[in-house]
Amino acid sequence: MSNGNTPPPGSYQQTSQNVVFTPDGGGGGTLTALCQKIDGSWVQSTLKYDVANCNGVLTYGGC
Repeated sequence: MSNGNTPPPGSYQQTSQNVVFTPDGGGGGTLTALCQKIDGSWVQSTLKYDVANCNGVLTYGGC
């Protein structure tokens, strides 16, 4: 189990910098990173992160 501030794993980490996961206190949070585009430029990006257990099935974005 993570410490609550560790960014979730994923291939995005290969082309992202300054990755920060901010927990929301309810099991989800916000993932923010500086992400490289195909043309080599960088853009700030944010994703609401919420994985839920819906009656025994893991889902993204709540039940």
